[in-house]
Amino acid sequence: MLGAFRRNGVVHALRASRSLLARPTAQKTQWLAPSAPVVPRTVRALYHPSPVRFQSFEDSSAQPTEAKPEPEQFADLGAQGILDPSIVRVITNKMNIKTMTEVQSKTLREALNGEDVLAQAKTGTGKTLAFLVPIIQNILHSKDLNIAKQSASRVRRQASSTDIRAIVISPTRELAEQIAVEAKRLTMDSGLVVQTAVGGTNKREHLQRTKREGCHILVGTPGRLFDLLSDPYSNVEAPNLSSLVFDEADRLLDAGFSKEIKDIQELLPDPTKVERQTLMFSATVPHEVLDVVRMTMKPAFKYINTVRNDEPPTHFRVPQKVVCLEGYENALPAVLELVQTHMETKPNKPFKAILYFNSTLHTSLCYSTFQRLRVDPADFRSPHPLGRLPLSEIHGRLTQAQRTSVTERFRKSPSGMLFSSDVTARGLDFPDVTHVIQIGTPRDRESYIHRVGRTGRAGKEGEGWLFIHKGEKRSSDRLLEGLPINQDTSLEAAVADMRSDVLADATALPSVQQVRGSVDSISRDLKVEAWKAFSNSVPGSFYTPDKNALEAVNDFAIYGLGLPVAPRLSALVEGKLTKGGDRQGDSYGGRNSRGRSNYGGRGSRGDGYGGRGDGYGRGVARGGFSRNRDFNYPRSGGGGYGRDDRASGFSRSERDRSNYGGSSDRHGYGPRRSAFDNYDF
Repeated sequence: MLGAFRRNGVVHALRASRSLLARPTAQKTQWLAPSAPVVPRTVRALYHPSPVRFQSFEDSSAQPTEAKPEPEQFADLGAQGILDPSIVRVITNKMNIKTMTEVQSKTLREALNGEDVLAQAKTGTGKTLAFLVPIIQNILHSKDLNIAKQSASRVRRQASSTDIRAIVISPTRELAEQIAVEAKRLTMDSGLVVQTAVGGTNKREHLQRTKREGCHILVGTPGRLFDLLSDPYSNVEAPNLSSLVFDEADRLLDAGFSKEIKDIQELLPDPTKVERQTLMFSATVPHEVLDVVRMTMKPAFKYINTVRNDEPPTHFRVPQKVVCLEGYENALPAVLELVQTHMETKPNKPFKAILYFNSTLHTSLCYSTFQRLRVDPADFRSPHPLGRLPLSEIHGRLTQAQRTSVTERFRKSPSGMLFSSDVTARGLDFPDVTHVIQIGTPRDRESYIHRVGRTGRAGKEGEGWLFIHKGEKRSSDRLLEGLPINQDTSLEAAVADMRSDVLADATALPSVQQVRGSVDSISRDLKVEAWKAFSNSVPGSFYTPDKNALEAVNDFAIYGLGLPVAPRLSALVEGKLTKGGDRQGDSYGGRNSRGRSNYGGRGSRGDGYGGRGDGYGRGVARGGFSRNRDFNYPRSGGGGYGRDDRASGFSRSERDRSNYGGSSDRHGYGPRRSAFDNYDF
């Protein structure tokens, strides 16, 4: 069973343990502790000296007791005196929520009793309310605060930034803001004060507001929370902390916040001296989450799993399609054709889509392109081909105020297109999203799944679309193997010839013409920087029999972005894009160019980055990036990245010390007579 636990996590271990519990009583007595709740030894050993006791492990030989039915209505909790009337009133009357979701009905009673709870539940199932309700209830009925018998105005006046009672840790700014909005709605009649602590905001302004208004519930991201709590001059403290919540715990650890979480815990009061409840909600329960459980939760915490094995997850239930593009330059025309087709064939059905990109700058570029679309590309006064469909963008380069405004606007809108990086891929609840469109192969399988999970929520319909270059098809199939993704060939723009002068061609597709006309109006700086960022996100396993990845991204620069020549990429990026050597055998001294290592290893005779040990070669201090013709011809071995080389640039002259060549540089990056003189990349 321990092997199953290690391989597949807690769920498989629980199943294995149940099979042991099914044995006759005589056999069970050999390994059950009679005076304590039943915990398999294998599970207990993993958490020594703090054993983990799951709710699922009850002594089946004990006298059975009549189980009370779980309440399904929030009003039931109020009628039984379990939940404060002010909370019930807000939920039922102002939030218009009557019935509890499964994760709420299964966790609220334990959490309201002060138990530590680890709940496994999918996103979009009401987890936010499941942990906010008990922490607010516990603060309202705290004996030392006695808030329940005071007016809301008096509670606000007495709030202090040095007596925070609950902290909620979230992996992203947007999710933290969303949680804070829900918390403020739940506390509107009680007077409890909710504050946020997220990056991208003015720290000084936040501190002043917290000191002025006080704080009972602090919601934030790990970095900013640690920043506030560790600053001795911030005047933000939690000496009487009663609740600690980890939302999207698996995402917190995936994002690399393990150290910050440990540091935050060291700043909080000792749970052995100050009674504290810990609630953890997570879509999955990997070993990293269990490590945090061991460090933060009481040994007798409750584990509640609401993910049923017989229930198909969103990424199996939502119809998904992949579109193979002739070139990267075909992506936006194909997306535009998809949107226009939907609006023409289903005029009465709203189109509300999130478009995901693998880099921030590519997100911004595509948003700007769609913003500037015109029915007639030559006339800027012509109408937008998508009419009044709202368009917006969200990524890490926006301020937190801008990101909050965008998410709220898109959340309330019945239709629209949100151009997004991965900041919205998990946790955020956007109702009624009809389409999730992904441009380019995602970084990993989990990213694809969580992106698709933004649609088809709460039983609604939705579609997932993936647009990839045909050279990515093989690697994409391996990455997403087993998912119900079908290839779609209905979009003409996906395979259109973008090399021709489409604006002068009367037979060209309207979507192709409109995108090309829009791109021409975008600043060259944005196009160049976005292209570089995009190139870095192209998978290294790209393959077509007639083109390598470097040629594909160069075509995108010329035929998709309208640049006269493809800008120069860094050596590392070009190395990834030409990995394994191209058809002529001159790529980075790879296998086809007889080199033993990338960047022109010893014995490389090709025309790529370094020949015969020149440049980036092992222990060779002389020579440029190429010995033959790729960058320059360092006759004296002067240019390049040699370790002890006195000439520092790509210069052809041995004495020229300026970076990227000097006046005598005729073939490389030199400021004179360069092929790129007019394009300052």
